[in-house]
Amino acid sequence: MKKRIPSLSSNFAGLISENAWYVDKTNFIQQLEDLNFKYLFFLRPRRFGKSLHLSMLEHYYGIQHKNRFTELFSEYYIGKPENTTPLKNSYYILKFNFSGVLTEKKDQIVPSFINKLISGISQFKKDYGILENPELDDIFQDKTAVGVFEGFISGLRQKGFEGKIYLLIDEYDHFTNELFAFNTEHFKEIVSRNGWVRKFYETIKTYMGEGIIDRFFATGVTPVTLDSMTSGFNVAQNITLNSDFHNMAGFTESELRGMIENTIYEKGKFDLDVVISDMRSWYNGSKFSKDATERLYNPQMVISFLSAFSRNWKYPDEMADINVTSDYKKISNILAPLSHDDSDNIITEVLNTDRIAERLTIQYNFELPYTKTEAVSLLFYNGLLTIENAVVSMYNYVIPNYVMKQMYWEFFRYKFTMEKELRYDNTKIDRSIMQMFTEGKIDMLVEYVHSILKNLSNRDLQKFSEKNIKMIFMTLLMGNNAYFVKVKTKTMKVMPTFC
Repeated sequence: MKKRIPSLSSNFAGLISENAWYVDKTNFIQQLEDLNFKYLFFLRPRRFGKSLHLSMLEHYYGIQHKNRFTELFSEYYIGKPENTTPLKNSYYILKFNFSGVLTEKKDQIVPSFINKLISGISQFKKDYGILENPELDDIFQDKTAVGVFEGFISGLRQKGFEGKIYLLIDEYDHFTNELFAFNTEHFKEIVSRNGWVRKFYETIKTYMGEGIIDRFFATGVTPVTLDSMTSGFNVAQNITLNSDFHNMAGFTESELRGMIENTIYEKGKFDLDVVISDMRSWYNGSKFSKDATERLYNPQMVISFLSAFSRNWKYPDEMADINVTSDYKKISNILAPLSHDDSDNIITEVLNTDRIAERLTIQYNFELPYTKTEAVSLLFYNGLLTIENAVVSMYNYVIPNYVMKQMYWEFFRYKFTMEKELRYDNTKIDRSIMQMFTEGKIDMLVEYVHSILKNLSNRDLQKFSEKNIKMIFMTLLMGNNAYFVKVKTKTMKVMPTFC
């Protein structure tokens, strides 16, 4: 019986109950338990399947799901008797999700963070019924993150709690990354020295030492926050670059093929090899360890595409998920601390060659200057660049796929129009591309580029070269589904998207 294409839900039990296809990642449970480390950080770009992985761990280890073990896991690797571990369904799960913490105003951050703690603790009470509402109300009166967490643990002890907690934290750095982008001083203030974020994790470390928190698994995007509070939370291991866990989030090509074959594929409806080949160009290419042997597909991009494609066996008008491409301003945030020249050099090199060579920053130190190396590394951690290969300590980074390439051009277009005070006429651009597609002519496109050049100042034109003109053409051609645009060192090649 065919299964359904999974929704974008991050609830493991929900996917199973709705007969949706789950790409089996349960073999990593064994690998995680075999490590000498019980406290782990795992970093991947947004929308890469991290939250679903946490939900899977929650349902495997949570004592409240013991009676559903066969229902949830029997079809998967860890559900086979020879693969099941002794720790299954043996923990009390405490889960926090720090995405959505408000950062626009400084006085919003702590209350918003505490609300996330309250949400996680309330779910713990709902799952296990150990604390009563009046007791929780007293705990939640505290106005500090440390106070709320300490009050919760103290309340458990007063009830004679003797269990072991598995602490799961989703998007540990979501709100601090936001701060890092636009308020670096406040970021430093809260995560280092005597900052309250650092104090919160020091409190967790204390309870790890006392044994009440027995395991810890946190996801995020970058190591910046972790590195800033290293001395306060030096018990955790970062497995992000470990090739053994490279495929723990994201889809390999064989996993993608298996999902299509077991959900929507029927012989004669479409050519499976052609569809996968096209998806490879758009959504594949991510590599997070220099020793990894496979490149990964972005799960959200893949699922969004397949959901649209399965309606009428036609490719959607928008091949790039708007929720992904709308992230192009992240590039601006990452490059903002650099000098104008360093920022321009990175963008120019990446856009003209699709690649850049740099070291990889493993640990961020804010006592040292923020340089091109740190910026390129953050582009990597955010999935905007990926590893091609590495020679000694020098990494060769490339744009992973066509969706990410569109993001760079969207960013450049935004930056170019802001700096030059230009306004693009989308109607004329669309007509120019339509003329190319239907008549094989470029007259309208050339005329429109000429009109852009006429609006530039003499100062701008003095610095112009063939490279700059090529980049203007690219900003106009990217973002449509009529053509793939391939950039080589000295030439630009435009060809139909699906030929």
